[in-house]
Amino acid sequence: MLLMHKKPVFLPLLLWFIMSLQEVYPAAIEFDRSSLIINGDQYSIEIAKTSSQRQQGLMFRESLDVHEGMLFVYPQPGNHRIWMKNTLIPLLVIWLDGNETVIEVKILPPCKFDPCPSYGVSKPAKYIIELSSEVMGVKSGDSIKGVKQFE
Repeated sequence: MLLMHKKPVFLPLLLWFIMSLQEVYPAAIEFDRSSLIINGDQYSIEIAKTSSQRQQGLMFRESLDVHEGMLFVYPQPGNHRIWMKNTLIPLLVIWLDGNETVIEVKILPPCKFDPCPSYGVSKPAKYIIELSSEVMGVKSGDSIKGVKQFE
């Protein structure tokens, strides 16, 4: 009888636990998939066009096949930056202008401590491609045709 007068503690703790899991395991965001040829090699890419898709990116991925990646499409060219928060693997990141020309290529390490740095380039970018850090041979000035079709 005495237990009936106490407020239930279990339910608020359960709700807190479920809410905290959302930070660790965010809701799945769907990406369209397509293929893209880069330096003669075909890549299976996920397309990130919305702000929520771009924000999620490749976070929480434990691996990335050497011929897989993600294309970030922005509405306008600008100072679009990448950060590696919750990204578990190193990535080769390619910034492209509106003419599908590579501005710069960087290999970025996973962020292990907050605050995570953000990475950008000195010229306005319209697209960013993230690939496995094992990919070689992409350099500034290269052209990656077919990116515009995903706008």
